[in-house]
Order: sequence, then C-alpha cells, then structure tokens
Amino acid sequence: MGDILGELKDALGDDYFDRERQPYTKHRWFEICVCGHLDKYHSPSIGGGYVLKESHPMRQGPRTDPDGWTARYLFHGCVGAVAARGLEATTLAIDHEARTSTETLLPTCPCEEFRPIAKVDRPNRYFNQRIPLSDRLSLATHPFTVGVRAFTTHLSRRRAALSDPAWATAEFARRFVWLDGKRVCGISKCTETDGVFPVFVHEDRSELRCPKHR
Repeated sequence: MGDILGELKDALGDDYFDRERQPYTKHRWFEICVCGHLDKYHSPSIGGGYVLKESHPMRQGPRTDPDGWTARYLFHGCVGAVAARGLEATTLAIDHEARTSTETLLPTCPCEEFRPIAKVDRPNRYFNQRIPLSDRLSLATHPFTVGVRAFTTHLSRRRAALSDPAWATAEFARRFVWLDGKRVCGISKCTETDGVFPVFVHEDRSELRCPKHR
C-alpha cells in the first residue's frame, strides 16, 4: 500500500499534518444576547436575525389553489431555548374569509429585545439552554452560564485537549469574545466590568450584574 502519510507530505509539505500551522478559516461567528441565546434565534422584530419562511400561495394537490389561499408565517420573540417536552412549537389559525392559513412560531424564551453582549465562533447547540424552572435567579442556572459550561466541556473532550490540557482554554479564548463596551453592570451609575454576567431579574428579564448587585 505504500507510505500514505509520506506521500501526502511529499505532495503537500511536511507541515500539512501540523494543526498549529493549519489556520482554521471557516469561522462562523454569532452574537449572544444577554438572555444567553444566539442572534439567529431572535425575530427581526426584536432586533435578531431569525430567517422566517415567506408567505406563499398554498398548494392543493399538484396545482396552486386558483382561489388564492395563502400560507403566512409569524414570529415575535426568541426561540433560542430548547422547548420543554410536550409543548407546542407553533399555533395554526385559519381565516376562511381572508383565505389565509397563519402559522405562528411560539417563543421559548421570555426575551423581548435582542441585546448582544458577546460573540462565539461555531457554537453548535451549546447556547440553546432551557429556561430554568426553579432557582431562576441563580447565576449558575442562567442559560448563558450553562451554555458556556457546555461549550467548554465540549472543547475539553476534543482530541487536541486530551494531549494538551491548555488547548481547551486557549481555544475557548479564540472562539468566545466579549463585545466592546457591552460588559458593564446594568445597575444605574454602576460602572463595574469585572465579574459581570447575565442573570434573571424579576424572574423573566435578563440583565448584566456585577457580584455586588447579583
């Protein structure tokens, strides 16, 4: 069979298999809201980038309904949190007079405004954490904190991390960045930036708080 690795090194160079010399260029950055979920799960109506299906003529069998029935799609809010089992993801309303079928996507997070605080590269599904049912005011249960923990756990299990314990920390530093000027305690006249993280206030609204005001 021959020396496959040797042949590839001859063709591509000795450093082809050196991970440190192969920069990763396929970055996919997403902004994280103070609620702990990504921009792509927030509706444009609250400042996010969720791509909703466009309204279109409904089809009856192989042909478009000649009487003009239209399928419409609505969404307002955030669906970044994984929905609890058994909950409906959408509602459907039929208006026979207007000849429309309206499907509304139901929010899974109480966020009412997309307020980015950080960005993350290739987050996969690690920032789709559920809204806690209990102990909601705890920093440890907030979707942002749980998302960071899930993301770092994922990195620590990568092959590179098994051979170099420092790799996971360095990789997280490369792929998670606070947005300039956004990490400030939300309490009026408080300018603290150290130790500031999102927490729930009043049970359903997320805000940045420093250790003194959590």
